[in-house]
Amino acid sequence: MYFQTEQIKLRPFEPEDLSALKAFLNHPKLGGRRYLPQGFPGDVPLSMSRVEALIKKWGEESREAHLGIEQTDKNELIGHAEFEWSWDPMAPWMSIVIARPYQRQGYGTEVAKLIMEYLFENTPAHSISGWMASWNQAGRSFSEKLGFKESGRSRREGFRQGAYYDGILVDILRSEYRSSGGLNYAAGR
Repeated sequence: MYFQTEQIKLRPFEPEDLSALKAFLNHPKLGGRRYLPQGFPGDVPLSMSRVEALIKKWGEESREAHLGIEQTDKNELIGHAEFEWSWDPMAPWMSIVIARPYQRQGYGTEVAKLIMEYLFENTPAHSISGWMASWNQAGRSFSEKLGFKESGRSRREGFRQGAYYDGILVDILRSEYRSSGGLNYAAGR
């Protein structure tokens, strides 16, 4: 699977991505926001062998797409995105992680536009969901900007910095996406 705009490329991971992926996944500000599969620590640094195992696991999944986000003009890995439909192909999940130095520059929005367009225009998806911790205000604002609405909450899902936090589920329905102008709405135009 491969997607591209003028700014970014979404593509399968390559062996030369290991160092860049390890560096941005281990950034201290991404702790708890990396959205790693079970068996991979969420809040501790990942070793090179763990990152290799992660890429291998992502590549083995048949009902998920895990893609590197590459900045087109520099051919540099700046994040990763995933969407998965293992539980229900009509209600896939999406997550996007952008490396710290590239956040708030429009890359996440470009990625979200590509994934949302693909899922709503090429699959039976009637909704797209995402999850974030209640302390992740940047993630909450980002999802709202894209038209996602809070659709559920798992109270006291985790403990961070001496306090409990909730898990927040967000989603957008196909009808909401289309009635809001699809890509034009997602781009904030």
